[in-house]
Amino acid sequence: MQPNFVVLTDFSLAAERARVYAAALATPLKADLHLIHVFLPQPIVGEYGTVLPILDEQYVPATRRSLQQVAAAMPVHATAELLEADWPSAIEQALREHHPLLLVSGLTATSGYLDEWLSNRTLPLVRQTNFPLLLVPEHLPDAAMHPPRRLVLALEADQAFALEPAATAVIPVLHALECEILPVTVQPPGAPAGTGAGYAAAQACGLAATTPGSELRPVRSELPASGVLQAVHDLNADLLVLLDQGHGWMHKLVSGSVIDHVLRYTKVPVLLLSAHPRG
Repeated sequence: MQPNFVVLTDFSLAAERARVYAAALATPLKADLHLIHVFLPQPIVGEYGTVLPILDEQYVPATRRSLQQVAAAMPVHATAELLEADWPSAIEQALREHHPLLLVSGLTATSGYLDEWLSNRTLPLVRQTNFPLLLVPEHLPDAAMHPPRRLVLALEADQAFALEPAATAVIPVLHALECEILPVTVQPPGAPAGTGAGYAAAQACGLAATTPGSELRPVRSELPASGVLQAVHDLNADLLVLLDQGHGWMHKLVSGSVIDHVLRYTKVPVLLLSAHPRG
């Protein structure tokens, strides 16, 4: 099967930025893009029961034509589909039909958990599907629309992990793009170096180099998310890779998370990889 990315799209600014960035990645890989727009009218609960909203009967065909025009204008081979299904069923169908190397989605700027949940509904997909999820900020400038040159890989120094099988498909992609991978770990000032279990796990799965001279770079910060963002800035990285080890949305609602904070303030695309702790 031809290598491909599934790009979850609509007509928002974030989606437009995601399409442009996906095309920039696809070009050197000779990969296809499949633009997927999910549409299902949501029932409205009123005084007299639950009803579906009344829509213009031309909405679906007009939207489908618009998507096809967007696909035709892409600089790489692209298809467009409008899936009339609930969100989980549509994603399952797209993954089953296309077997993509990764999912791509826009990342809308938000100011809180509720706003995030309403605006960025693709975020839970990395845990629900285990597929790599690439999130492209809605304000990513045109100058950043190129394959990554320097990638920061954020690791926990003492936490060994294993990638989920679907997530490993992205490793050859990163190597094919020939970007420099810079593993970092955030530790409080004065903390010991740690066991290096996280770095060893990254080397074992192919995310981090095993060549002499490669190393795990420590970043000193009391706040892990702030340290990760500082590392991206200091190392002049243009892509950030985070491991999602399954804390889930309830954990985020109660206590927040490093991933949540990073996504809210990142200025570069973020690649989320599904993993689970080991040891």
